[in-house]
Amino acid sequence: MSENESVTPLEKLLGEAFAQLQLEFTALQMNQCACHFSLLLKWNAQVNLTSLKDPREIAYRHFGESLFLTRVLQPSPTDSSLIDVGSGGGFPGLPLKVAWPWLRVVLLEPNHKKAAFLKEVIRTCSLKNAEVRAERVEAVCTGNLQGSASLVVLRAVALGEDVLDQLRRLLAPGGRVALFLGTDDSGRVETHAGFEWTTPVPILHSHHRVILVGRRC
Repeated sequence: MSENESVTPLEKLLGEAFAQLQLEFTALQMNQCACHFSLLLKWNAQVNLTSLKDPREIAYRHFGESLFLTRVLQPSPTDSSLIDVGSGGGFPGLPLKVAWPWLRVVLLEPNHKKAAFLKEVIRTCSLKNAEVRAERVEAVCTGNLQGSASLVVLRAVALGEDVLDQLRRLLAPGGRVALFLGTDDSGRVETHAGFEWTTPVPILHSHHRVILVGRRC
């Protein structure tokens, strides 16, 4: 955004959170993130979307952390779709949709109130080629989403062996999964067969959390 454009308070907070990510967002992309941010603050009073109350902390912990993934990996020209498992308040799936607008994004969120919020964000913020499915991953990994995703992301879901198997079923051959994890969980997950794991990347401003990327074998 140019210095001459008016910047809302939420866009200013987001700009500060994104400053170290070297993101080149257009005015439209910043506006879409701010739209999501505004709706999150409004809906959080009725729907438990986040336990955080301070807008600055939300900007850094949710939006900034979600978009840190853009520093860790980039979609290849052949990547076409992303599935966000357990999307909750839309993290990391919706900020990634803004950053990578060409990707088709599916947000899996079994809680119907949260799913309604995600649909409202997609509609109000004019996010194209994005959909919400109020289903659990175990219900869709053997359905029409099986083998459909270039990228699968997961940020706030407990990871057991069964969940990792379900995530693998969602991926197309050679597709990648990106997991936001504690360092202890990362070491355990790296032993799971079926993926080629990269070195975990510490998340900016976090002492105990990493992003772990694995490619489906």
